[in-house]
Order: sequence, then C-alpha cells, then structure tokens
Amino acid sequence: MAENKVFYYRFDKVNIWLVLNAVLTIVLVHCLYKCPCLWYWWQTQVLGGVAIFSWLLWGYKYLLKHKVAVFDKDGITIDHCRQLLWNDVESVDKKDVKCWFKKYPVLVFNLKQGADYQYNFLQRHNCGFTPFSLPLYNIVKKEDVEEMEKLIKQKVKNSKF
Repeated sequence: MAENKVFYYRFDKVNIWLVLNAVLTIVLVHCLYKCPCLWYWWQTQVLGGVAIFSWLLWGYKYLLKHKVAVFDKDGITIDHCRQLLWNDVESVDKKDVKCWFKKYPVLVFNLKQGADYQYNFLQRHNCGFTPFSLPLYNIVKKEDVEEMEKLIKQKVKNSKF
C-alpha cells in the first residue's frame, strides 16, 4: 500500500431530522411574515436560535465528510482514535454488537498481549463496541466494506470473516 486509503461514513441526508428542521423553519417564517411583532418576544428569538443551531448541526453531520478509517502501511486509524499498528493486531473477527435493541455487524481488532494504547472517552464507553472496531452496517458503503475487508486480510493473516 503506497499511500493512505481513506474511507468515509455515508449518512442518509433525507430523514426525520431534515423534515423537523424544515417544518420548524416554515412555521417560524410564516408566523414572522404574518405578525412581524413576534420577533420582539424572547420565546420567538429562542425558537429562531434553536432552528439555526439545529440546521448547523444537521449540516455538520450530513454535508461534511467524516472518516471511518484511514489505512496505511503501518496501521489503521479508526474515527478520531490513535493509530492501531498492524504489528499489534493478533486477529480480526466479525461480530454482532447489540446497541439500542438492534444488532450491528462490526469487525473487531483483537490486540496482542502487552499491546498498550491510550483510549479516548468513546473507546472506553461505547455500548459493547470494542476499542478498535469497524462498522459494517448501513453507514458505510458496501463497496467500501468489501475493500476494507480485503485490505485487512492482506495485513492480518489471522482474519476470521
């Protein structure tokens, strides 16, 4: 692998959050058009601020690219975690993780004995996901999942998936 290979999350942009943002914006604009004096009420200003904040958060999640993983010759960087070196990986397994009454398939990286990593908050508290795991469900494109699996099989000989 000569250069870094980057994979990104794929979120569906049209969802209930978009609909709620649109409804809130339409209602606010309609009310302010019919009765402009409502802008002087603090409650209306708070609703306007909430609508703007919600649109900004929606835009951050759905319009910007978010990295799932970065593969290079030395290791893999998952999300915003520190790099996991290929030398420290003993095996990779496919596992179903239960989160909020659903099961999600993930690839779990099992570390060799004595491998020492400093984990961030999300790695320590992540609802059954191990500190180093890659999602295989619908937030990653199928082609990307297949390519990630192929790259992992090249680097980790003890892959069980």
